[in-house]
Amino acid sequence: MLKTPVDLLKEAYRILTPEGKAGIIHWRYDETILDGPSMDIRPKPEQCKHWAESAGFHFEKQFDLKPYYYAIVMKK
Repeated sequence: MLKTPVDLLKEAYRILTPEGKAGIIHWRYDETILDGPSMDIRPKPEQCKHWAESAGFHFEKQFDLKPYYYAIVMKK
């Protein structure tokens, strides 16, 4: 059973083909954005990168999807 973000990312890593990519899209960590989940459950991009790297991924690029989101592309 998947219990943590790293567990989910490890499963994504496992099922991807060699050189496969995974994307993470999340709400920006910004207190001025009142929509979306509360700030205490919004990870910063650095935290998502750390989780993905802990699962074996390599950082490829990051996008700012203003006004609400960011995206990270990770490679197997």
